[in-house]
Amino acid sequence: MAFTWVGDLSTDLDKVRFYIGDTDSSGYYLEDATITALLNAGSVGSAVIAGILYIIRQLNKPDFKADWLQVTNAEAVKGWERHLTAMRQEFGIPAIAASVVHVYRADSYATSEPDYSEGA
Repeated sequence: MAFTWVGDLSTDLDKVRFYIGDTDSSGYYLEDATITALLNAGSVGSAVIAGILYIIRQLNKPDFKADWLQVTNAEAVKGWERHLTAMRQEFGIPAIAASVVHVYRADSYATSEPDYSEGA
């Protein structure tokens, strides 16, 4: 389990840790290897978004209470979701990707969408 944080933002790994806020070696969320894999799959911005989504998934585990110990993650998840929105805006990464799907078959001779309005 490797964790590095130099703090001078000279590496992409440091940049990802900075934007996520995962800079405390005594309680970090992401391993260096995980961040490196995210960086290899895309940009710093996409690695930040993927890292935050990973943290949210980890915090979405059910709450529990045992004797004197109570663990609730709901407020932490809300904070991370707000941070996710801010980072999406900062890096210009939209939350939803959409594409057009035609309702007619591709092998038909139709050239426009059908009119399904009433009375047509």
